[in-house]
Amino acid sequence: MRIVQISDTHLSHLGGITTSNLRRLIAFINDELRPDVVVHTGDMLILDPDSAADRAAARALCDTIRPPLYVVPGNHDVGEPHDRPWGGLHTTSERVAGFASVFGPGYWLEPAGGYALIGLSSEILSSGLPEEQAQWDWLATVPALAGGRPALVFTHKPVFPVEPGPANPALSVPDAERERLLGALGEVDVRVFANGHLHQFAIGRHGDALTVTAPSTAFVTRTLEDLAGPGLRQLGVVEYQCADDGTVGVFFRSVPGLTESGSLSVEQVRVTAEQIGVALTG
Repeated sequence: MRIVQISDTHLSHLGGITTSNLRRLIAFINDELRPDVVVHTGDMLILDPDSAADRAAARALCDTIRPPLYVVPGNHDVGEPHDRPWGGLHTTSERVAGFASVFGPGYWLEPAGGYALIGLSSEILSSGLPEEQAQWDWLATVPALAGGRPALVFTHKPVFPVEPGPANPALSVPDAERERLLGALGEVDVRVFANGHLHQFAIGRHGDALTVTAPSTAFVTRTLEDLAGPGLRQLGVVEYQCADDGTVGVFFRSVPGLTESGSLSVEQVRVTAEQIGVALTG
């Protein structure tokens, strides 16, 4: 079985470079890579998690992906739960519901080719919202749902800290929620923890599991270089080749024709958004 992970597409209904990039990527997926499953690990949208027009345009474009597509939300899609969220965008129940109404629940488990694919919403962890408790309640059922299959876990933010010391909630899952999450997954045979958010490709290991960060199709992380650690700062996608024996191969795939929009900072995203006519909130 082959899975393609895409991430951080940052789309607007007004189009622009990020939309053109995704169109090229979708053609590459459909005609060249031809995976069994595609997973999008969040930041579907460029700026405004309250824009129904942006969600609808992103959904219409994603509907041209031929393999089954599963999505988890990112901080640009539903906000962030900590005190200083990017762009002043806090996670709210309304934003979570708006995204779910178009892309489906932010957490899910899908059997695929003898594996369990598990999607989790990192952007409700530590939020205190009812949706967070609902996800914890659902997580208690995951070991039974996985049924002993080897699993790949997909989130937007990394589960594990990307810098020494306590986790920075702007970059990864907070410490207390990470420990609780790992406890909930303790009986699941996790082979890969996969995420987006950092706009680079990186691969590591936690115990017996691989940790994989997918690159963006829109921006690279020059401004986060010191925090995000070593990685490949290039637009692209990740391909997973999942063997019958539970072995998972991980490969960076460059995509012909993608145009880099700049570095990932509030100001750079503001400039890029203004170029396609989008206003930054906050």
